[in-house]
Amino acid sequence: MKKILVVDDEEEYRVLQKKVLGGAGYDVFEAGNGADGLKLFAAKKPDLIMLDVMLPDMLGFDFLHAVRGGKQAPRTPVLLCSVRSAVSSLARALKEGSTDYVIKPFVPEDLLKRVRAALGESPE
Repeated sequence: MKKILVVDDEEEYRVLQKKVLGGAGYDVFEAGNGADGLKLFAAKKPDLIMLDVMLPDMLGFDFLHAVRGGKQAPRTPVLLCSVRSAVSSLARALKEGSTDYVIKPFVPEDLLKRVRAALGESPE
């Protein structure tokens, strides 16, 4: 079973992602801030990270740098999530090393499609 770490300060989005991804057979762990997310990343070694851009203690980009800059699982796919739909945010996310970008609110089917693509799985 593939493991997914959801890092988002908004509980409603964490609950929704856990429901959608867990219902699709993934093992989902969640954190409400960047510091807790980094601890879970180190402890659980997820196969994919769903990461909010705006966290209470750091920007998602800073979290991404911490994950990509370390020696532990530097190739872990990261999907940045944000309510911001600006092209500049999308461009920055990809430039900073994000695998893909999901705009909130998302359609569950689209979320699953992007997660499966990031994990190299068939779209089903």
